[in-house]
Amino acid sequence: MIAGRALSDHDTWLIEFEEEFHELCDGQIDPLWLAGLACTLYPLNKDRAPREAAGVAFTTLGYELPHRALEDFFVLAPPSDRSALH
Repeated sequence: MIAGRALSDHDTWLIEFEEEFHELCDGQIDPLWLAGLACTLYPLNKDRAPREAAGVAFTTLGYELPHRALEDFFVLAPPSDRSALH
């Protein structure tokens, strides 16, 4: 309850997620970015405990992609010579 108003399940989830993520980052996180992250992840995680979801998000965001150019991940094969099929 905040200011005499009961919180919805949605609001409670967001608050708990943000509190946990904030703690995991030792308070070194932009609050607007964190609110956006929480709102983005809520629809996919509303059935998951918010503190657990924060832990998964924190771990995932801490994982670094290999330092390679994006093109290395999407190498296109040259067009095949379809005339040889006829």
